Amino acid sequence: MRMPPESWYAMTPRGRCLCWGVSSALLLICATLWQGGMQEQPVATQQANARLWTAVRKPSPPDGAQPAVTARPFSPLEFDTDELRMVRWQPGGRGGELVIEATWGQIPSLFITLARRDVAVDRFSIQPEHNRLQIVMQLERQDAG
Repeated sequence: MRMPPESWYAMTPRGRCLCWGVSSALLLICATLWQGGMQEQPVATQQANARLWTAVRKPSPPDGAQPAVTARPFSPLEFDTDELRMVRWQPGGRGGELVIEATWGQIPSLFITLARRDVAVDRFSIQPEHNRLQIVMQLERQDAG
């Protein structure tokens, strides 16, 4: 409901103060109730997240236990096969540059093989070359610790 300005100015100062106080109190009560409802939601969300994390978290193996699968050491000669052709291997400090020619379907398995050998791909590029793709990768060995 809109109040015309003439009726506001026609009120006594005491009436204006009373209206201002009542409207401020109502606004404060609404804000407090709304904020209280908002604080309950994060607590419920935190409890739900805690339940999900405990369900997802797997127990870690004992300290003395060895992993069931050990990573094979990396050798660039593994990538010189019938399907893949190693063009160049340039060793570096903690890794090196590996250039391979492959088809598009062989690229995902190439990255999986590198991950199994504890080798990270720092950078890579793919370019067409002689009806195949040439992949230039900057490799880096992962620390064992």
